[in-house]
Amino acid sequence: MPPTPAPASALLPELLAFVRTHSPFYRDYWAQVPAASTRLADYPLLDSKRFWAANTVQDNRVFTGPLDGGITFKSGGTTGQPKYSVFTNSEWQAFTRRSGERLRLLLRPGDRVGNLFYAGKLYASFLFSQRLIEAADMGMGFPIAGDDLHEALAIWRQFDLNVLAGVPTTLMKLLELLTPEDRGRLSLRLILFAGEPMFADQIARVQAVFPGCVVRSISVAGVDYGELGWTDPEAEPGVHHSYDDSTVLEIIDEGSDASIEEAGVPGRLVVTNLLRRLMPIVRYPVGDRGEWVDPPGTPERRFRLLGRTEEGARVGPMTLYVDDIRQALTALQAQGVLAGFKDFQLLISHHGERDECCLRLALAEPAGLDDACAAQIAQALYAARPMFRDLLDAGVVHPLRVHAVTLDGLQTNARSGKLLRVLDQRHG
Repeated sequence: MPPTPAPASALLPELLAFVRTHSPFYRDYWAQVPAASTRLADYPLLDSKRFWAANTVQDNRVFTGPLDGGITFKSGGTTGQPKYSVFTNSEWQAFTRRSGERLRLLLRPGDRVGNLFYAGKLYASFLFSQRLIEAADMGMGFPIAGDDLHEALAIWRQFDLNVLAGVPTTLMKLLELLTPEDRGRLSLRLILFAGEPMFADQIARVQAVFPGCVVRSISVAGVDYGELGWTDPEAEPGVHHSYDDSTVLEIIDEGSDASIEEAGVPGRLVVTNLLRRLMPIVRYPVGDRGEWVDPPGTPERRFRLLGRTEEGARVGPMTLYVDDIRQALTALQAQGVLAGFKDFQLLISHHGERDECCLRLALAEPAGLDDACAAQIAQALYAARPMFRDLLDAGVVHPLRVHAVTLDGLQTNARSGKLLRVLDQRHG
């Protein structure tokens, strides 16, 4: 079982004092907060743009010390502006050990676990998952990677793998390669997924081939902020436990920035990592929405993921960044393509075992958007996010749908009146 959590109250004061003393960015960012304050709510939520503008490769103002040893990962970022996240060696080892201790609850002695996360540009998920499998110390790990699915299938056959870990898109494509003989001979006890949601139609398809196969999240984590949530064997889809021993997880109202304590009220997830020191993470918006499942005060309190926030929209294994879309639309407007353009909104849905993104454009005259103009807009966004075109060509996602409405046709927050930039309809 996971270790008994240490109370956050014992770790938070030391963290706040250390970060204020050693990080120039945080010292300036917290200038209006009394230095003696140990109440997390007194500190402002991190502005992601300001954080990453200061968290640069050269002349970094976020770090609390020199880079004497550790590991660097390429994180997300808008087109042409990649981000890099840094851990000391001890931080990385502790991060993967904590997550692996929870993964142990899902594995069994003798399991043969194929790691099908990507080992190329998305190498962090591959390395992280492999370390989790090792730290779980249960069964055998096979670091295959998901780049060549025919090779992955050959290894599955050769070693009789019974657990697969990977991005849902990869796992579903691998199922398509199974022959009738494979379906009769191979077994699959457990799927461990991450990187995108796995929906009911996909799970049903897996279980139609492998009855009784259990589908669980391997972990909720980010290469920039660290661990966020872990899954128990009986978990409902999308439900995770928080890490009381290493993080403080908050759910924040999207209109008022007030902390939400009651269960069942959606908000955005904000995390403070109590143990990272080199690149501190204090009140960091992770880019996901969620809601509490358990009442306040519940140890390792459970939360339910509800999709992405306004920073970006997750479509299959890809994140569409709002800033990229805004830049592409601004360029089209300058070219005279988008006459009467006012604003936009992204609507994400799931059907036919694939995700779809609908770009809702608020125009002065919505009827003026013809098919040729819609196609030109779609091509511009594919050019702004080349991975979109790659996934489309591979049959992983639906084509971008472009739909024109009046400004009143864009949905807003009922409490604040703010435009909801991303509407994720996949989570009920």
